[in-house]
Amino acid sequence: MHKIVLAGSVTSSFVTLQKLVEHGMNLVGVLGYEPKDTKKVSGYVNMKSFCDCHSIPYFSFTKISSLESIELLRKLKPDIFFVVGLSQLVPEEMLSISRLGNIGFHPTFLPKGRGRAPIAWLILEETKGAASFFLMGKGVDDGPIFIQQPFDVSINDKASDIEQKILVSINTALDKWLPALKKGIWNPIPQNEALASYYGKRAPEDSWLDWHLDADKLNKLIKASAPPHPGAFTFLNLKKLYVLRSRIEMDINIKGVIGRILKVENEEFLIQTGNGLIWVSEIINEDGTKELLSVGQRLGYYVELELYNLKKEISHLRKELGS
Repeated sequence: MHKIVLAGSVTSSFVTLQKLVEHGMNLVGVLGYEPKDTKKVSGYVNMKSFCDCHSIPYFSFTKISSLESIELLRKLKPDIFFVVGLSQLVPEEMLSISRLGNIGFHPTFLPKGRGRAPIAWLILEETKGAASFFLMGKGVDDGPIFIQQPFDVSINDKASDIEQKILVSINTALDKWLPALKKGIWNPIPQNEALASYYGKRAPEDSWLDWHLDADKLNKLIKASAPPHPGAFTFLNLKKLYVLRSRIEMDINIKGVIGRILKVENEEFLIQTGNGLIWVSEIINEDGTKELLSVGQRLGYYVELELYNLKKEISHLRKELGS
């Protein structure tokens, strides 16, 4: 039976590990990423206790590209190296070790949606996803595919909902595929390059809420940025506020100033956008405490007014300093 090593650190890694064990695959080692601050890794899971319970050798690392990690993989001599849920790039030297090849995972319907931040982009684009296991190569998520289990993305899905759909699809995909892999069947199917598309990197600052956008776009951004991601954010005076939930309002006949709160009901706040109305809730400060808003407050900044106030303050300080 093929000797298998798995590397990862998040829920998708753990579900894959569980399925490999469930199907009686020959796991000779697990490489678990152990960062200094686990809070910065969305969906982090330490797999050591599970490995200990199942007598699977477990090895921790901070950099998959380190000489220690590379030498460790050499000693394990895997036929197949699974890399699931790992944001770090695996060096070519490491990818050359496994006898048969390296299997990666991506939650989009490849060849569509290769690249970064797939969960957020799936919500923003409202497009079909898939648990896709593929043969890793030198390109980005472009290797031949072993198995794909599609799932739909709806207008109401938050990031956590997509994460759960991914985990369910991983379970289904591996139940279908691992029995064949266990028998030694190795027949990945090349991707259709004519259908390939890519997603670019997203950073925390890309979750800024510009209330001049349409309500539909703001709603998708809030859902795409919701936990396990940090959350979409806006400003109220000197506070930075994170918005974790939202829904579009279609029936109330009211219009107001963009960014201003028009109604408050059961800790939901109705806001005028550039086109349409949106209810937001679960508003938290940077310290994690809840923020309750009031009718009439305006989120965001009037840029020219803020510049005027800033210039005025600078002018006052200069006079005070005698310059």
